[in-house]
Amino acid sequence: MPTLVARLAWGGGTLVTLLVPLVFFIVGYQSDVARLESALQAGIYRATGSAATWGAPHSPQAVLAALEWLPSDTSIRITDDQQQLLASQNVEPPAPRLTRSAALNLDAGRSGQLVLSHSILPLLLYALLMFVPGMMLGTIAFIALRDLPMRVFHRTLQEIAIRKVAEGKLAKSLSIFSATLESTADGILVTDICGREVVANQRFRDMWHLHRSASLYANTNETLLELSNKLRDPATFVATIKDLTRHIDVNQGSTLELRDGRHFEWNSQPQFVNGQVVGRVTSFRDVSNRKQAEALLSIENEVLEMVVCGQPLKAALGVLADHVEVLSGEMFCTILFRKDSEGVELACVSGRSLPSNVVDRIIHHEQVVLGKVFTAITKLENMPQHGLSDEYSGVIENIGNHPIWADYCRLMANHGVHACFAVAVRSSDSALLGLIVAHYRDPSRQQPHDRELMWVAAHLVHIAMERRQAENRLQVLAHYDTLTRLPNRALFHDRLNQALTRLERSKGLVALMFIDLDRFKTINDTLGHDLGDQLLCEASARLLACVRDTDTVARLGGDEFTIILEQISKAEDAAGVASKIIEVFAAPFHLGHQETFVTPSIGITVYPADSENSSHLIKYADTAMYRAKEDGGNGYRFFTSEMNTLASDRLEMESGLRRALARGEFEVYYQPKLNLADGCITGAEALLRWRHPQRGLVSPGEFIPILEETGLIEQVGSWVLKTVCTQIRSWQEADSLPPLVIAVNLSGRQLQRSNLAATIADILEETGMDPRFLELEVTESVLMHDPQCAVDILMQIRNKGILHIDVDDFGTGYSSLSYLKQFPIDCLKLDKSFVDGLPHDEDDIAISQAVIAMAHSLRLTVIAEGVEKEEQLAFLRDNGCDIIQGYIISPPVPAHAFARLVQARANSTTAPP
Repeated sequence: MPTLVARLAWGGGTLVTLLVPLVFFIVGYQSDVARLESALQAGIYRATGSAATWGAPHSPQAVLAALEWLPSDTSIRITDDQQQLLASQNVEPPAPRLTRSAALNLDAGRSGQLVLSHSILPLLLYALLMFVPGMMLGTIAFIALRDLPMRVFHRTLQEIAIRKVAEGKLAKSLSIFSATLESTADGILVTDICGREVVANQRFRDMWHLHRSASLYANTNETLLELSNKLRDPATFVATIKDLTRHIDVNQGSTLELRDGRHFEWNSQPQFVNGQVVGRVTSFRDVSNRKQAEALLSIENEVLEMVVCGQPLKAALGVLADHVEVLSGEMFCTILFRKDSEGVELACVSGRSLPSNVVDRIIHHEQVVLGKVFTAITKLENMPQHGLSDEYSGVIENIGNHPIWADYCRLMANHGVHACFAVAVRSSDSALLGLIVAHYRDPSRQQPHDRELMWVAAHLVHIAMERRQAENRLQVLAHYDTLTRLPNRALFHDRLNQALTRLERSKGLVALMFIDLDRFKTINDTLGHDLGDQLLCEASARLLACVRDTDTVARLGGDEFTIILEQISKAEDAAGVASKIIEVFAAPFHLGHQETFVTPSIGITVYPADSENSSHLIKYADTAMYRAKEDGGNGYRFFTSEMNTLASDRLEMESGLRRALARGEFEVYYQPKLNLADGCITGAEALLRWRHPQRGLVSPGEFIPILEETGLIEQVGSWVLKTVCTQIRSWQEADSLPPLVIAVNLSGRQLQRSNLAATIADILEETGMDPRFLELEVTESVLMHDPQCAVDILMQIRNKGILHIDVDDFGTGYSSLSYLKQFPIDCLKLDKSFVDGLPHDEDDIAISQAVIAMAHSLRLTVIAEGVEKEEQLAFLRDNGCDIIQGYIISPPVPAHAFARLVQARANSTTAPP
């Protein structure tokens, strides 16, 4: 483009340069022509005196005289018709020249021609000289034509480029605007100041169901008219869109309700141009789903709040049915559901929109008609080969065509209501919980969103029912025993307090029974926990059979049960119930293939005679139960104040025992053992004594059982063993006593410890005592509790160097000779109960002789304990008893007294008694 402009500028400059001399030449040439013609006219005038032509005859000289005034550069020539020169004036100028001629009438009748010539060479020279200013002007023209158009051209190009960019941006903006307008989820409507449609996106037309083309609405108000016809309340919307002067403020978040039930959220803002309102831009957003979701969420909150607050499930689901009908507008809702998790009882609720006579009929027939439907669907679920079970996993369409719904549909049709479809309510594990049935007066008026509404309602019913079932399960877990389904400790306390509260407003008595099963631990350990649990369940059933429905049977834990007998007239009524319980427990319990017997120990306390405090009543009943158990079990005892005293003493004793070891209140006494063969004291039995700070020496029969029950016997037993070993070592170092074997009793708890042998070895190593002088005594009942375990532990003890192991209280338990020969024992101790009747009681004589004979046959030593009389001593010596122990020799004495007794016996020269 710049080259073209330069060429044009060059051509323009050249043209200007050429035009200046050319114009000068043309002007000069025309001037010369005019001058020659003027000369001809002037010559005629002067020659003739008028402006006539040269028609009159003239002589050539006269003509020359008339033209003598012409300048010398003008040549005058007169020729005849033969072109012969007749006269001339001035030299003919050089070529190029300008020539003009005229006809002449010469004298003598001749004709001629006057020729005037003028040289144009000076004109050409002047014209050439005009090339200088022409070149100057051409240069100026060249520069002007080159620079000015380029500037204009460049500016034009810039304007064109800017315009193209602006047009591109505008096109892009229009494209973005168009794409945005069409891609937005909102419907957009732009109107002018008169409310006429300017532009609208397709979403707007789809939302409002405007199927006509946009051109049909142009320049008319038909758009607003059609929109207003679709609204329930169009006044506010139309006023805002039309009257821009009064509704300038931006309208945010208002909601329009359409006649078809939809809701549009709309926002409108005036459109300004130069500060003037020229139109309005309005957007519409379909919030029907949100509105419905909000409504459903509100319904869900209300229904679940009712369920959480403990209101009946039927009431909560009734509220749900009401709301579903309101949201639908055309549907009648009925909900059938299970009252319990087992589905035995069914319940039905309906919304309030359903006519009352129809509701009455449904309620009247709910267990019959709907119960049949529910039962039929449940059966179908268990028949996968039937092929219809999947049909009931979602919406059940056209239920009128299903045979199982025939009775129900017929019942509803009699009242002008048609059952159209149903939705199954299922649990998390797909179990059928209920059904929601949709009814219409006119089936053709079913709304599209009704099925979705029913789905949501079914889900909400599922949540509400499972929550209520979970609450019921938690209630059961919190207040009922998981094994026997009896009230647990918490519910028992609550019912006891309620019973006492009710009794304050009426006359009568309340009896509290505390029951413990005798020998249950033995049966549980022997037969196993599964059969033990079965025994507890059967015992619970027998207890329930002995009381009224108004009474409470509870399980506190383990084999402990309680019974609350309300509204009894006298204490003997409780005794009658206790006797009945003992009677029903007399029958055997069949546990698998095993038959066993269990007896109850029952403690009874009566309100308000014994106490007006529930805690005291429980405590007193427990105390009475322990008294019944101490008396042999299988019986009942009423609480007495003496029992409370004994219980208090026992509690005080237990508290004192827990501090006795730390305070050094325990002592070890030694009861001598006499060898009947040589009359020497060969050892002793170490016996534990408790010297109470206030009560002095406490009988072992009082505190030993408490040590066993509380588990303190293990710690105290280790202390006794260590004390005895230390004492034996000190006697051995004194050299004043003969070798003595001291026996220490092992409790059942100690024998159950797998580390007993290691504990004994540690004590022996710590005290430095020779294990040959330590004797361990284990009762027969402890050995037979778990014979095989006892054999293993005794063998471990034997491997630690303990040579003397005795079986204490032999004959009082249940022994197995097959195990007896396996025990690593050295001695049998004949129990005092068999020695007391000697030598007069025939049974004691027979038992004693048999034990002595059997022991000797097994190469075991026999020790008779509790020997107090001479005749007893004589009988035992005569029947081969090896060692005796009893008051006839000495009662248990402290260590220093025992040492003196041994020395005295050793120094005595008298014969053995």
